[in-house]
Amino acid sequence: MKIPKDYLEKIKVKDIMNTDIVRLKPYQDMRSIQEIMRIKRIDAIPIVDDIDRLVGLVTVENVIVALVNGDLNSPCGKYMVKDPKCLSPDNTLYEALIRFRQFRYGRFPVIDNEKKVLGILSTKDVVLNLVDVEDIEGTITQEPKEENILTLEFPVLGGDFALAGMASSNIKKALQQLGISVDILRRVAVVTYEAEMNIVIHAYRGVLRVKVTPEYIEIIAEDEGPGISDIELAMQPGYSTAPDNIREMGFGAGMGLPNIKNSSDELKIESEVGKGTKVYSKIYLKRDK
Repeated sequence: MKIPKDYLEKIKVKDIMNTDIVRLKPYQDMRSIQEIMRIKRIDAIPIVDDIDRLVGLVTVENVIVALVNGDLNSPCGKYMVKDPKCLSPDNTLYEALIRFRQFRYGRFPVIDNEKKVLGILSTKDVVLNLVDVEDIEGTITQEPKEENILTLEFPVLGGDFALAGMASSNIKKALQQLGISVDILRRVAVVTYEAEMNIVIHAYRGVLRVKVTPEYIEIIAEDEGPGISDIELAMQPGYSTAPDNIREMGFGAGMGLPNIKNSSDELKIESEVGKGTKVYSKIYLKRDK
């Protein structure tokens, strides 16, 4: 379904924004904000000064950063997004959708001329019912559930055994705080640890990325390294290309990819010799998937 531009220009942000929102002060600690988000089932809270003017925005991503840093008792002013991008109540829905696409945010505070918060407009409010939206450059295609995706991302340096396992440990802590079940946590921990160690052992550098949705958790491990010449062979238990010095340290036993496969509901591996490898693992939150 395509919605004409002139129709979108007739709808104002003030007509569809959410006005039932929480507003907090910069001294509010991150732990309290985390609990408010959990109870209210929201993923962003405007931060205002003493006369209710917007000074920042705390998102669930900011809470995750504070959690990973072990710093939930700090005031939210330390972690909030300062001077966030905003919408005006008189902006049209067409203008709002352009902003959503431009900045890739899940929500925008709506403020008046005095910077006082009037509401929040999120993709949940407008985009879930729009499949294709025409604009002057073409068609915008929106993913209906993008609003509910939380992404955690950690860089991993090849050969850095001193910090090996740190990324997977931080991911586990964050997911525990989100209330992920013990069984799912165990499987995610196996996948993230083995994927992280593969980067440390075999690659020059890489990134470990975890996407959390209401239906599944996806782990993506992408590296720059020698690549895998024979993926089928690499999937065999005990097969390893790790050098002897790595094996003497107790790593590189050849069980990394088999363990990832056993803990995943879906697994895809892409690799190019001389460039690197990308591993996609998906774990459904309900096993019947």
